[in-house]
Amino acid sequence: MKRSGIYIVSFFLVLSMMLTSEYGCKKDPVPTNPYDSVDYGNSTPTDPLNKYSFAALHRDIFFPKCGKPGCHDGHFEPDFRTVESSYSTMVYHPILKNNANQDFSFRVVPYNTTKSVLYERISNCCFVNTNDRMPQDNIGVPLPNDDLDRIKKWINDGAANLDGTAAKYPNKQPFYQAMVALDNTFPLAFNAVSGSDNRINNVDYYSFYVTKGDVITVLPGNYSGSDFTPITDDSTATISLTQGQLKLSYKKDDFSSPIQTVTASNLTYQGKCFWYATLNTSALLSDTTVYLRFYIKDPDHTTPAEFPVNESIDPFKTFWSFYVKP
Repeated sequence: MKRSGIYIVSFFLVLSMMLTSEYGCKKDPVPTNPYDSVDYGNSTPTDPLNKYSFAALHRDIFFPKCGKPGCHDGHFEPDFRTVESSYSTMVYHPILKNNANQDFSFRVVPYNTTKSVLYERISNCCFVNTNDRMPQDNIGVPLPNDDLDRIKKWINDGAANLDGTAAKYPNKQPFYQAMVALDNTFPLAFNAVSGSDNRINNVDYYSFYVTKGDVITVLPGNYSGSDFTPITDDSTATISLTQGQLKLSYKKDDFSSPIQTVTASNLTYQGKCFWYATLNTSALLSDTTVYLRFYIKDPDHTTPAEFPVNESIDPFKTFWSFYVKP
């Protein structure tokens, strides 16, 4: 029993020595802050942004004065939430509302404030209605003159982007999203535009039915309200587009080796130029879905426009398809 008591005393003695020695627990010293020795002086930090740069305009004007909740905060354009959304929804962006004389086409036209509806809206008291000047926090009360001058200079200097590069007129690919499918006498036999009685499961964006041996004429274009309009391009007349082709594939997302490639032609109908391609379904597999893609090129791009593309949502791909019945 004595020996056990000696061991217990010895254990607590060693533990006490450890706790009080350099090997025991102790509080670490506070690390040195490398910035404690920096002398900032009494000078005021300078603003690194040029006041006429787009980044500065967004920070000082567009975001705090125009992007307020309920205004241009993403609910409607221009979208002043970020620098990028502000620029992309203004410079060479088509307008939604025009004045009585239809004087404007874009929100911002580089080098030209008189053609920029943005500047008109912030400087004119009565664009469409009385006292409809923007911003409308206090109806009809303009931005300070310094703000107006800054925006005016930015526009007149070319509406430069964040890199300081003056804007250039955007040249887009030819645009089309819809199509009609006709038989060889050109009535709307395959019901590819509206309605669903000739589509799988009566769903108007599913594949439409054809019978093996049918001749189909496909016209790509766009819908404008209830009107079907031709392919459009922002810089090239529709009749001047080239390399129109319709490709067929049994695979929804693979047109690298198409079943058929049909060369397209153009025709003028009621003053509008339409491109079309005619195909015969005789050589196609029965009880099979055939997917369509149309290609056409303007002179400003090295590759043709394509629709649908792999990234398109499935309803577009199935709308541009037909099912071959025996």
